[in-house]
Amino acid sequence: MLLLLAAAWLSWSGPYTLDGWMIPLFGLASCLFVWRLYLALDREAGGDREFFHPAAWLRLPRFLVVLVFRVAMANFHVVRLIFAPKSALHPRLRRVPASQETAFGQVLYANFITLTPGTITLDLRNDELLVYALDEESEADVVDGSMDRDVLRLEGRSS
Repeated sequence: MLLLLAAAWLSWSGPYTLDGWMIPLFGLASCLFVWRLYLALDREAGGDREFFHPAAWLRLPRFLVVLVFRVAMANFHVVRLIFAPKSALHPRLRRVPASQETAFGQVLYANFITLTPGTITLDLRNDELLVYALDEESEADVVDGSMDRDVLRLEGRSS
């Protein structure tokens, strides 16, 4: 994680000169601070570094493509709802299971739902999410479990 933070900082900071010693020094200090913060948070969360396995990083690009696609499709649906008569909205609350084994996976699933327009995760408790949706079509991917399966694949499991 420290190497990833340092590489990100270096790629965004340039240009570099030999006489500009303070920029790399402060950059290193900030990377060390964030890394220390990460380790403290990881320890508080159980300390098992549950998500940062190389295989999970290799599965991440596919997940990001799925996320962008779902967000785009949901945006089109919400735009249709905006221009439709007000009677088209049928808001609903639903509890859905979160089948991820890790806390990080469950939080990622909750955020995946919230990032998708038309749905918001209101609560995550006891492996269950409370989801608000604008209408039946907005909650379809949550109810049918396809979003849950996407996060499970990222976690390295299948449904």
